Amino acid sequence: MHNQTTLENIEAIRQLLAEQPSPDTLIDRLKHWQAQQNLYIKNYLYWALTTLSLIFLLAGLLFSAYYLIVSVVLFSLGIRYRIPTSELENLKEQLRVYMLEQTYKVKFQQDEPPLNHALLDHPLFQFGDKDNIVTTLLAGQIIVKEKTYDYSVFKYRYAYSVEKTDEQGQTFYETHHSNLWGVLMENFPFQGISISAAHKSRCHLGIEWQSSDIRFNQKYQQSGVNEFEFVKFLTPERLLALENMMLAFHSDFYVDPHTGLMCWLLNESPLAENNYLFQAITVNELAEKLEQLQMPKLQRLQDAFASLLKTL
Repeated sequence: MHNQTTLENIEAIRQLLAEQPSPDTLIDRLKHWQAQQNLYIKNYLYWALTTLSLIFLLAGLLFSAYYLIVSVVLFSLGIRYRIPTSELENLKEQLRVYMLEQTYKVKFQQDEPPLNHALLDHPLFQFGDKDNIVTTLLAGQIIVKEKTYDYSVFKYRYAYSVEKTDEQGQTFYETHHSNLWGVLMENFPFQGISISAAHKSRCHLGIEWQSSDIRFNQKYQQSGVNEFEFVKFLTPERLLALENMMLAFHSDFYVDPHTGLMCWLLNESPLAENNYLFQAITVNELAEKLEQLQMPKLQRLQDAFASLLKTL
């Protein structure tokens, strides 16, 4: 009876999700759930039969082969009465994805497709001498001043060689692997702009530049391809927005001088979650955990990026 109620609740919540309610409406409906609250599977009989099966298996190995037959029968019965938890786990995953996508106005790329091959020539994707792999994690939109800006968040995996010397003085190379993350936006309205917190040589664009802010100049390497373009770009308002971005994440900001592709390269993943859905064993608890479901670093990224977009 308990498991049947749980399965009915799973189906009812799945039907509610199909209506595509807002996050607030979904949580409210779950908080005021009219049916029973059960939201976990009891497999006590399965575990009891499996335990007995192991006991008879041991007895069969020590005393008589007849116990082995009993062990097989008990194990088969246990498998027959076991109810899979996959439906419940799948429902929680569907709820997680739906809530996050609705809350942050993004679309997760479940298969993490590789970046367009033409974009892989970007200088910030050339750190590896062994391998450079860029995959898209999500696509999103930010609306600023009634204008919609499309962007994507990516993960950049690269492998590089490090020269080492062994105890005999022989030189050999070790392969190291690193990960970076970032934001891409095509058709940025300015081109040939580079601001690097790490003073990366690959970020250098030829013409050194300094803004009117002495503190900003001390912290960030700035370069470009056109002085006039830099003067137009580095307004006081935009400097403040860029510093907010650099403070939000230790990062590099680069706009390709030919394509206008903007890359904001981060040293940490912005997709960490506060996710406690696995703890929910009642519908009310599920509603509570959905309220707590957050991606604080993604929110920080969106806020910082929006502050720059407001200046464009």
